[in-house]
Formats: sequence, structure tokens, C-alpha cells
Amino acid sequence: MIYFISDLHLGLGERSQDINRERLLLTFLSAITRDCEQLYIVGDLFDYWFEYNTVIPKYHIRTLAALAQLRVYGGSQGKGAEIHYLMGNHYFGQRSFFEEELHIPIYREDLATTIRGKKFYFAHGDGKAYNDTGYLILKKILRSRINQWLWKWLHPDIGVGLAAGVSRRSRAYTSDKNYGNEKNGLTDFAQAKIMNEDVDFVIMGHLHQPMRHEFLKKDGSLGVYMNLGDWLGHDTFGMFDGYTLTLASVHDFLKKVGEH
Repeated sequence: MIYFISDLHLGLGERSQDINRERLLLTFLSAITRDCEQLYIVGDLFDYWFEYNTVIPKYHIRTLAALAQLRVYGGSQGKGAEIHYLMGNHYFGQRSFFEEELHIPIYREDLATTIRGKKFYFAHGDGKAYNDTGYLILKKILRSRINQWLWKWLHPDIGVGLAAGVSRRSRAYTSDKNYGNEKNGLTDFAQAKIMNEDVDFVIMGHLHQPMRHEFLKKDGSLGVYMNLGDWLGHDTFGMFDGYTLTLASVHDFLKKVGEH
């Protein structure tokens, strides 16, 4: 089974609420270990992330350990699950930790790949909304090499604190946009990929609104755009069995497998 999650925003809000959200994730990761061949994290697993040469944020070390466990022991044969990690709009301090220590590749741009003979296209979704020029400029500034170099000279307590502040500003900017209609840019982007480039499945996050739409491809078959929603209120995720792409509730899934 292939699984997809996004927009958990670990680190957001009151610590007690954050711990509960992380516990749900840990239960989920444990439940999928038995059959997870691949896990795609489609952005914003953490509300912010900034790492130094020898320092990473201390919270959510349990999540990092659980991902490492899944990476080594996941899958029906226990040979280890592949984990693919797309950066979200709340990340600008991602360096080499995930790739070197956890062997989890980081994708700084969109990802096109083939899974079980089907063409998938993954994007977090940031920058694809209409009238998002301001965000694209901010993204380029925050992820510039010079600013990254300057930032790493700050004491971690200051640097991570500033990263959290930038994350809050990014969320405020996103929240001011109206994504409650079909013309949000992401849906149109996905439709174009499916209809013009023969993509079977487009998967994104960022909107914090779970949705699933079907579009007709040139050959007459159906392609699917899925937005994974979030874990701040919807608690939704996607899964693919080789034939069908399903949008599901985490709580319902855990009850079904006897983990909740």
C-alpha cells in the first residue's frame, strides 16, 4: 500500500494540542508499518524547521524515530518502506539531516514519478494559487543561499524562534486567501496536468481542505486530483492500492485496523 499525508504542522499551537496531534501520527505510522511500501509526505509535516550542522529542533524527536523505524522495518516483508518528503511553504532551513541520517530524500520542487504503472504528480501547492506573486518572492528570499548562511550563525534558540515567527507570518498570509471555491489555482493546475500531460493522479496539500476531483484525460480515462487536507481539524490522508486512490479519515482508518 502507498500512503500520503500532508499539513500536520507539528509544533503549531499549544504544546498539549501539539502532543496529541503527534500521538495520532505515531499511532498511524505504527498501524501502516505492516503494509506500507511507500509513504509520501506532501509538505508541512512540521510547522517550521531549521537545522544547524549539529543541532535540530528538539520537539518531535519521537516522530523522527518513528519515521526511521518505518524506513527500516516497514512493508509486508519488513524490508523497509520508502519515504519521500516534499518541502512545504513553512520550510526554509532544511539541510541534510533527513537525507543523511534517516535516508529520506527531500524534494525542494514538485515531484513527477511512476507508481505501479501510474503517473503521479506531487506538489505541496504553495505558489500555485492565483495572485501568489508576493509569496513566491518571499520564498526566493528566505531560501537564498546568502540568507541561509547568515541565519545559521544565529544561536539555535534565536534561529529556531525566528523560524517559528516566519512560519506564523506565512500561515497568516495563506489564511487571508479565499480557497473556498473551485478557482483556487491548485485545482486548475491539477486539471491541466491531467488533461494535457496524461498524468493519472495529482496529489497536493496546502489548502487545508480535503477534496477529490476526477477529470477526463485525452484517452477517455479518468485522472484524479486529490488534496490531502490537514491534521488540524480534518485528519485526512490518502492511500493507493495500485488501482484506486482513496481519501480517508485517520480516525476511521485506525478503528478499522484496531489501533484506536
